Amino acid sequence: MAIVDETNDPEEALDLVKFYDYDAILLRLSESRLGDLELIRKLRLARIRAPLIAIARSMSEAARLRILQTGADDLIVDALSHEEVFMKVQNLIRRSRGFQENALRIGQVEINMNAKKIYANGRPVMLTKKEYQIAEILALRKGVVLSKEAILDHLYGGLDEPNPKIIDVFICKIRKKLQALGVDDFIETNWGRGYMVIDHRQESQPQDLTTQGMPTLPTRVVA
Repeated sequence: MAIVDETNDPEEALDLVKFYDYDAILLRLSESRLGDLELIRKLRLARIRAPLIAIARSMSEAARLRILQTGADDLIVDALSHEEVFMKVQNLIRRSRGFQENALRIGQVEINMNAKKIYANGRPVMLTKKEYQIAEILALRKGVVLSKEAILDHLYGGLDEPNPKIIDVFICKIRKKLQALGVDDFIETNWGRGYMVIDHRQESQPQDLTTQGMPTLPTRVVA
């Protein structure tokens, strides 16, 4: 459920994060590789908005503090499995986009990122894996137009991508399944540009002054 680009070259890492719209950046560190902290500084200077998470098998408190002081958003140490790391990264991505709960709630639609299920008006929506991924990608970037090419990149990571028109087919199927459950305004078309999700309930409510003007941050990961 994630596309991962991996590199051991710090300069290549900088090029990747400037070229692609990543959801998170993972940096593997150890006590003997704290020289890589310079990469964190360079990423911050480049104003990369994706959450930056350092990962280590074991590390002293002093080293942990150095990593966080340098600018890492979080530090995962002694994780027991890839599943644990994935869940923590997914939760950080969700919170970075303003969703505090495990479920993304937009209008009458609820997306449970942990269970990978979608509900419309409280009833489950039977989506395929690709359909679910598209709905999740758009929901995490609510208010932002995503082109068909950008959606394809998140689905296939640039490998064996089908014709971009396949996204129109997926969107049509998602809409029909939601409409059958009483939801007809979840995904909007921005003609000539792509698709987007808007929470229409927020349009009629006053904005919180603490969130006005906050950018929507760009599940794609570089490690």
